[in-house]
Amino acid sequence: MTTVILDDEPYCVELLAHLLRQHCPAIEVAATFTDAPQALQYLQTHPNTELVFMDVEMPLLNAFDLLNLLHPFTFKLIFTTAYDKYAVRAIKYNALDYLLKPIDIEELKAAVQKAESRPALNVLQFKEAAKQYHNPAPPEKIALHTQSGIDFVPVADIMFCSSDGSYTEIMLRQKEKIVVSKALKEIEELLTIQNFFRIHHSYLLNLAFVKRYIKGSGGEIQLTNGVLLPVARNRKSELLEKLGIAG
Repeated sequence: MTTVILDDEPYCVELLAHLLRQHCPAIEVAATFTDAPQALQYLQTHPNTELVFMDVEMPLLNAFDLLNLLHPFTFKLIFTTAYDKYAVRAIKYNALDYLLKPIDIEELKAAVQKAESRPALNVLQFKEAAKQYHNPAPPEKIALHTQSGIDFVPVADIMFCSSDGSYTEIMLRQKEKIVVSKALKEIEELLTIQNFFRIHHSYLLNLAFVKRYIKGSGGEIQLTNGVLLPVARNRKSELLEKLGIAG
């Protein structure tokens, strides 16, 4: 399987190439790059590339900028990054896998096996993949890193999220609360393609749990469990529009 590695850190490129040669003999590393524009030019002129390992954060072009310039593309894609905050966004690009650095050998082998077992896209599948790129299916669960571990939470169970400085409290319908060391804005980015709306600088709301809107300067939202949340005045009009209520 012809493979390209792109990472702006030369050591990471060399290490991944070494791991592939040592543990994944079916992989042929055709080219490696530490410069995203050079990788872009190569991929544009080598449409038969089958698999690409790509870092996310790079100067000049990050991975998502580069993929937007290449789209639609037919190669299989595996992200490699030191950050887990891009995992949900990676779904939009139909990524096969998402490997966190330092790369675990067993996870790498599993990702390669996944790439080997997935058939190449034919023309019809390619068009369908392009549709999914523009209208990605939202993930059913998100991974939340807590002090004790990682909780995999169904998105449909999240009622609302509230800001507590650099922390965010996530309230679930089962009356459970999860605290994560992420700002509310980061959580909002994770849920951007879901049915969530920022009703206030301190609150991100799952619109599925709205029971009643109470009029006021900004107003309040009553949830299905009776909890009241304030609505910022500058968010009122957009909220009412999303709820299908005339202002």
